[in-house]
Amino acid sequence: MKTDDLITMLAQDAAPTPAAPLARRTGYGLAAGFAVALGLFLAVLGPRPGLGGLMLDPVVLAKTLLPLALFALALRLGLRSVRPGRAPGRTAWVIWAVPALTAALFVWAFAVTPAETRMVDFLGHSIPVCLPAINLMSLPILAGLIAALRRGAPVDPQKAGALAGLAAAGLATALYSTFCTEDSPLFYSVWYSVGIAITTALGAVAGSRWLRW
Repeated sequence: MKTDDLITMLAQDAAPTPAAPLARRTGYGLAAGFAVALGLFLAVLGPRPGLGGLMLDPVVLAKTLLPLALFALALRLGLRSVRPGRAPGRTAWVIWAVPALTAALFVWAFAVTPAETRMVDFLGHSIPVCLPAINLMSLPILAGLIAALRRGAPVDPQKAGALAGLAAAGLATALYSTFCTEDSPLFYSVWYSVGIAITTALGAVAGSRWLRW
């Protein structure tokens, strides 16, 4: 066998999973992880009473839609990050709209909330529930995504893992928001972001360990 032929054969053997099977595997991993997270949510928390009517308020709706948007955009970037040669495209810019809108909601709420109640709204009453719940529900989703993305070939495993963590946290936060009764952006724009940041960091650590190839 010629050297060139051997190199070609080895390259083919090491080639990452094609895009369609990788996306399918990611879907399976995501579905499995979300099923576990949903089971935990329903067993321990559950949706708040009157949720449908409350979501007619755009400020309340935003605390679910913004994490969902973050999930969708981070997942897209995560899939691209494990495909060598695939540029992140406009999604890498669009995703910054989520924290920008979140910050804008915080500034708006700060301006319209009476000074004497700002700190009350900021601290709320559920931080000891909010942060653990978001991160615990994120973990099975993150595990499913990491398991699926191992079939890819990330150039930067830590970044790919962070994006998986960001996606997992976004979906878990959207789910948690349907239970949470803290409707002020002074609360959810900050504490949801803290929870998301924790899982993103965990994803980066997981990626650096399990997404290397």
